Amino acid sequence: MNGHPCTARALYLELRALGLELWVEDAPGGGPLDYGIAVGGLRSLPEARARPLARRIRENEDELVRVLLDRRDPDLDAVRKEGHC
Repeated sequence: MNGHPCTARALYLELRALGLELWVEDAPGGGPLDYGIAVGGLRSLPEARARPLARRIRENEDELVRVLLDRRDPDLDAVRKEGHC
């Protein structure tokens, strides 16, 4: 299922607000982009919270990849740099 760009952007911000790290990994044969999303810290959340988040990440994976690779959004760029000074 392909997500919507606005939904993926909101999901990205939600995941970052939870303190999770996201990055793009090669996923040959995975999706149409041949990239996938890796999430650090998801297992630190209670299972009741992590399971629906994991499902939403899978449902919006292609759009999340696009969000992570798009460097033209100044708001998201500031979020990415947060904590990496």
